[in-house]
Amino acid sequence: MSDYHPAKTDFLAPEVRRHPYPYLAYLRQEAPVKWMPALNAFLITRYDDIADILRDPGTFSSIAMRRQAPGRDPSDRSGNSVITADPPEHTRLRRILQDEFRMRPLRELEPRIRGLVAELSAGLEARADFDLVRDFTIPLPVTVIAELLDIEKSRQDDFKHWSDCLIKLLNDREGEEWARARAGVFDLIKFFGEVFEERSAAFADRHDILSVLLRAEADARINRREMIAYSILLLTGGNETTTNLIGGMVLALLDHPEQLALLRDEPARIPNAIEEGLRYCSPVQGVYRRAMRDVEVAGHTIPAYSDVVALLASANHDETKFAAPERFDVLRHTGGQTGFGMGIHHCLGAHLGRLEARVAFEWLVPRLHRLERGFSEVTWNDNWFVRGPETLPLRWARN
Repeated sequence: MSDYHPAKTDFLAPEVRRHPYPYLAYLRQEAPVKWMPALNAFLITRYDDIADILRDPGTFSSIAMRRQAPGRDPSDRSGNSVITADPPEHTRLRRILQDEFRMRPLRELEPRIRGLVAELSAGLEARADFDLVRDFTIPLPVTVIAELLDIEKSRQDDFKHWSDCLIKLLNDREGEEWARARAGVFDLIKFFGEVFEERSAAFADRHDILSVLLRAEADARINRREMIAYSILLLTGGNETTTNLIGGMVLALLDHPEQLALLRDEPARIPNAIEEGLRYCSPVQGVYRRAMRDVEVAGHTIPAYSDVVALLASANHDETKFAAPERFDVLRHTGGQTGFGMGIHHCLGAHLGRLEARVAFEWLVPRLHRLERGFSEVTWNDNWFVRGPETLPLRWARN
């Protein structure tokens, strides 16, 4: 339950970060387009408006996603990543790796993902209590993406730190923590620059994602700046969404034991439950876009070159799209959920995230009823851009 009055609070208030959905419901009804000075952007909250924005890259440019890029002029379009580019640059960049992230080649990863889950779960089962986020939901996707990039395991803690820095840049606009995060992103840019330089002399026989980018560079399909941006996107997207999805779904299942019982009885429903988790938990809460002309949204004029935040979490809880949206229902038909975005920027790694989550919950579902909470209140990560539990202390029931 929320502990605030939506009409008397602010989008970035800590109480809204803990319980965003009453506030988003209020905005959908009373202020579907709301100016947010702290973000220098308009918040967009209704499903249909968000769908229109995300499906119209000509009017709403993804260049806005790069507004926090360190040391960059936001009007400079050179060296875009796939997440910040519009067609035709977006089409060119996405094609380079889209085959690597289709379901068929990713199925070859399933044995390795099962092996990782087995390794991590063995550690959990050997202890009386543990932190599911620290010990499971973070290391699983971080390890997978590190292996896809063929980065040494010793850098995985750095990967998580750098991902957090990137999210912080999108979440805030100033302050000491923002400055430290900005410095961290510079370190990440330097890291990938050095990796590409080192591997550029010999990559023909390698099969990792970075070598695919190097081959594309050799064919003049991508430049080095774009390769670094692509790698940074893969690093962040490859772990943040899955970490927060699994953590959020675990909480939802603990809060709804009848839904957990359904999955225990019928494990084949786990894939559909993951779709409901993407909707209900909304691990990515929103995305930036920039209006390229004056445009009307929900009866309000968005001036040309203004930024908007399409709040995916609000779309996923819009009562005009999903009946009883605050109910977690693993049997729900979730067609149209925006957990992985929508339109041309639908998440490149969606199949990978679903695969990781499915394998994780095939292990978790039969065991969650034996776990007890080691906390009285959930601690959520301290940002609005992505949402998930910061920590999940759990313990095995003694009986």
